[in-house]
This record gives sequence, structure tokens and C-alpha cells, in this order.
Amino acid sequence: MTIPNGHPLSSIRALELSEIWAGPFCGCLLGDMGAEVIKIESIQRIGRGPINPPPNSGGYPDDDPGKDPWNRQSNFNATNRNKRSLTLDLKTPEGLNSFADLVSQSDIVFCNYARTVMGNFGLSYEEVRKIKPDIIYMLMPGYGNDGPYADYRSMGMAIDAITGHSFLRGYPDTDLSSNSLVHHPDAVAATNGLLALTSALVYRAKTGKGQFIDMSQAESFMTHLGEIYIENQMLDTPRKRRGNRHPDFAPQGVYKCRGEDNWIAISIKTDEDWSRFKAIVEDNYLSSQHFETLSGRQQGHNHIDEIINKWTYGQDRYEVLNSLQKAEIPSGVVLDCGADSYADPHLNERDIFQVVDHPAAGLHPMTGPIFKFNSAEGQVIHNPAPCLGQDNMYILKEVLGYGENKINLLEANEIIGTVPLTGSDMGGSRRIANKN
Repeated sequence: MTIPNGHPLSSIRALELSEIWAGPFCGCLLGDMGAEVIKIESIQRIGRGPINPPPNSGGYPDDDPGKDPWNRQSNFNATNRNKRSLTLDLKTPEGLNSFADLVSQSDIVFCNYARTVMGNFGLSYEEVRKIKPDIIYMLMPGYGNDGPYADYRSMGMAIDAITGHSFLRGYPDTDLSSNSLVHHPDAVAATNGLLALTSALVYRAKTGKGQFIDMSQAESFMTHLGEIYIENQMLDTPRKRRGNRHPDFAPQGVYKCRGEDNWIAISIKTDEDWSRFKAIVEDNYLSSQHFETLSGRQQGHNHIDEIINKWTYGQDRYEVLNSLQKAEIPSGVVLDCGADSYADPHLNERDIFQVVDHPAAGLHPMTGPIFKFNSAEGQVIHNPAPCLGQDNMYILKEVLGYGENKINLLEANEIIGTVPLTGSDMGGSRRIANKN
């Protein structure tokens, strides 16, 4: 694993205890900024998918789980770049002692498990700060660290619902049962978590004091809906679902282009946009005086959409995009997060994808860091996600100074390891053992 000089957090070490998306992506962003992020895992319970998935399972390269699927799981590998992996059994004194040793040489500890998990390990903020008084410590459960929902379990779609976002999504003529699942709150919590952690680093640099950060994923996401809460207060009525329509822009929508499932999004924001747009489309119907105002275009939106679809249908979506952008019309081609995106000229020019050679998953293009720092001469860091426990020796020996005998004893007692135990993907190996 290499971390070039020049990245702003290159002197920072962070300990991550998290899974799924919110915590792992926060760790990704820290790693993108140069921090050494050590992901604390265990062979007793893993968050890398099933350990014995059936052949031809989705979510793996070429739908092949392989002999070590925990190292090939696509979701995990996509959200854990630029990290090291250390396995520790934190339910044992030996594991806790090693974690404490590592805390003493670290700057940040953060966790997106349920609120009670760290306390149950004996690793609450109060206990961890006894080891490192200036530690920056962040817990990011779904609903924060106090209040009636503090111990409620959560996932992205549940947070999306409780914040009010699910109520807004969809079309006016459909009910909420037609909504797709959305995990967007995870990504928002990750970026807000990064902001909180880096702000705490600045505070520590000024004062020498650490920080406890209470990071509610739900409250983090609600800030994205601020104007909707204000609108409700002013109008005393909830906003209705709009689909692709907007009260201030018309026409607005997604329109079919030439080829199979090719689309372009177009938004006309002003009367001036409309004037330039209708000159490009060259359809006499659009020249009606009735459409010179926003209200007139909104009244005729359905028929305008039919004309736009007729115009875009015979054209390549990039041809439409280029002609609209030359006229400064807000527009964008719809990409499919696959071959479309890999072929997009803008994304390629900006190197958003890097070809990553993962020791277990192979060679694949993957979305990479979103920051390019002048201090690092624009060079991005994109080390592949770590295999389970791949950095045990480096961390225990090089960072903590443990001797080989001590490390071998930790391995013999299954405090560390690189292969998950039976049942580790089913709530934990101890739970399975107790059932037997």
C-alpha cells in the first residue's frame, strides 16, 4: 500500500469500525486525503457478505465468488479502497489490549455500528480517551447517540423514509409502494462525517484537545431537505410528489434518444433558455405565444414533452447534449453506471476511473478518489480494498512492535486471522456455536 506525499492528511492515522456504506465511505474519503485508515475487522463476525455463497452468485467479478469470496465481494471492494485491514477479536482481553495499543498511536476512532456496540466492547469514548486523551472519536448510528430512537437499528432505506425523503420521491399518480430503495443517506453521512472529523483535527491542532462527535445519519440527511421543511411551515401542507416536473422550470424531463434505452435530461430554467431551446428544436408548435411564459409552458407541458421526444428520438444523445450545451441549455446524458460511464469522454478525461489490480478480485476499472490536491500535484491514491487481515503483520509488528511469538499466539488463539470462522456471516461464530 502506497500513500504519496503531499496529501493533507498524510500524517493522520484513523481506526475504522464499520460496514455497509456510511462508515466505510467516510474511511475511503479519509484515505483519499492521505490518512492511514486501519479497518478493524474480525474473523468471528464479518461484514463482507456470505462465506459460502452459491456458484454464479451476483456481486462478484464474473459472478464467481471464488475460493475466498470475502475478499472478492464487489460492494465491499468498492467502498474500502485506501485502507489496511487488521483482524482483532474485541471480545477478548488480548484483542482489547491490542486495540488499546493501537489507539495510543492513532488520531481518530470512528464507528457506524449500532450505538451500543462500542460500549459493549468496553470502548466507549470515556474509556478510549483514558488511553489517548486527545483522541477524536465519532459514533455515527442511524439516529444519533441519545433520544427515543438511539438504540433503533437502521439501514439507508429506513433513514430515507424517516427523514421525509421517501415521501417526496416518485410520480404524482403513483403511491409510495412504487418507490425504489435508496441508500443515499449513507453517502451523505459519510461526507458529513468527513467534515466533522477534519474540523475536529483543526480544533485539536489549535487547542490540543480531542473531541467526541455525535453523528446522526438521519439528521445529517435532513439538512438536504431544509427548504422543504420551511415550505411546509409557510404553506401548512406537505409537498406533493412531482416526478420529473418542477414548479419553476418548464419543460423539464428525461427524453428518449436514438438507440436502446438511451436518454437525455433537459431542464429549461428561464424564458431566455426557452427562446434558445425552441430555435434548436425548430418545431412550429413551440413558437406559440402561449409558451412564452412559464405558466403557459407548464399548462402545455405534456404536449411539449411529446414534441421534444419526437425531436430527440432520432438523434444520438451526445449530439443532443452538445447542441444544447452550445446554447447553454442545462442538460445531461443519462449514463448507466457501467459501459456508458466507462466510455464517457468527460469522465475519462478527468480520470474518474482507475484500473485497480486487486489480489483476489483481479483487474477492474473502479471509480476513484474525488479529491485532487494541488499539494499532491493532482496525484490520486487508489490502493485496492484490503483482503481480510492482510495487514495484521505490518500493524502488529511494525506499528506496535510486537514480537513474532506474541503474534503467533494471537493467531493460534484466533484473536487475529485471515479466514473467517464458520458462522461469521450469520451473526457471528459465537452465536452459531451457542445454538449448537
